[in-house]
Amino acid sequence: MTAHEDDVDQGLRRILHGIRDANYHRPGIRCLRLLEAGPGTAASLAAEVALLRSRQRPSLAGAPGHVTAWTGPRGRVEQFSLLNASGRCDDFSRDHDLSCFGKRFHHGAHHPALAALIGSLPHLVNFRVNVLGPGASLSPHEEHSVVRTRSGAVGIRARFHLPLTTHPAATLTLDGDVHHLAAGSVYLVNHGCVHAAENGGPAERVHLVWDMLLTVDAAAAVFGPGPAPVGLTRTRRRTQPPVGRRTVTGWERIAPQVREAEARNLGLLAVQ
Repeated sequence: MTAHEDDVDQGLRRILHGIRDANYHRPGIRCLRLLEAGPGTAASLAAEVALLRSRQRPSLAGAPGHVTAWTGPRGRVEQFSLLNASGRCDDFSRDHDLSCFGKRFHHGAHHPALAALIGSLPHLVNFRVNVLGPGASLSPHEEHSVVRTRSGAVGIRARFHLPLTTHPAATLTLDGDVHHLAAGSVYLVNHGCVHAAENGGPAERVHLVWDMLLTVDAAAAVFGPGPAPVGLTRTRRRTQPPVGRRTVTGWERIAPQVREAEARNLGLLAVQ
């Protein structure tokens, strides 16, 4: 292994361990700003999302039986699931099954920028458009970025946000840190933290959101040193400082799959 390869390996290890530590509510990585969409890419993605929303039906996160209803949505919270077997954007049935197989984006012919981005993101579990109407919110809840695959391997399912339309009053809270995610940037958001979203702005907040298994290829695409996903460039400053603090006293949670002691030696995953 060369010195450069060792540096890359050490850097990825620090990222994996930082995500893991914050997943267990210890000091670690809650939010990183990783990539930038150029003005042309951002405009194309926003236009294609608007077209898709005019033609497709969303699922409503607050509806009984929705996969995210347990997070306590308030107001108008819409989800368009773009990566599945059926091609229906209201089909959320496989959004969180940890499998990369049997799913695809069915609407690429009329949405080439979305298709190019999705196609350049290795080992996606899901890819969706999340819409918060004015005044809408998701209540505090805790998921888990540390997961166990069918083979028994322990690693990271990482979540990323690319805001297309937002407002300074649209915020995301992660273990009490309040963040505003700027339009046109791609952020790692650690959903193992207790997190909540609120749109205090006067218009819709529209984000692209996706989960990836952190495999060798996926880590290289989002963290480097591999080529950046189509239409995106790497940012020089990854640290994303919070804009404030908020006390969170109660939240919903999913029971953890992996105990902290079992995650001590987690690594990059194989695709499943």
